[in-house]
Amino acid sequence: MLAVPDLPEPGEQSLDDRRQISRRFIIHAREELEKGHRLQAGEKAWGAVVQPLKAIAEQRGWRHQSHRDIHYVGLQILAESPNVDLQDAISEAYRVGHENFYENHRHPEELAEMLDKVEDVMPILESMPEAPPRPFTIASNAQLRRLRSLTGNESLQLGDASAVGFSLKHGSVNE
Repeated sequence: MLAVPDLPEPGEQSLDDRRQISRRFIIHAREELEKGHRLQAGEKAWGAVVQPLKAIAEQRGWRHQSHRDIHYVGLQILAESPNVDLQDAISEAYRVGHENFYENHRHPEELAEMLDKVEDVMPILESMPEAPPRPFTIASNAQLRRLRSLTGNESLQLGDASAVGFSLKHGSVNE
């Protein structure tokens, strides 16, 4: 069994703190699944995904305090990423893990498969806050609403492009 990392002190969380919390959640998710605690296993797996999403939001200066904010961060990362495995793992963590916490309709095998996918992409997710944001062009009303919400910039329009993925901390937004 893997050693569970210590929980960082309360307060502002560094990138390393978020990685530590994420690893803790993965280990706890496996333990909960082994004990037959399906609800907790799924929620811990989702929590493991949320920590790097929050780190990405922090890196870009985006809102990330509410469930809606995190959902939008995840959707934006999915829209930007060509990595199908990453897209699948984030979607599964939400759909299979997080939703199961409230609905209790997933079997242990489904949760184990989802957890495997999450573990496989954690190195990618954990490295994303250290990488510069990718260029992005707003191509749909859903993307427009999402980026207005994340950035607080209501003047964004369809077709606006950003060389820095609409990051508020990486140069000019409209380049």
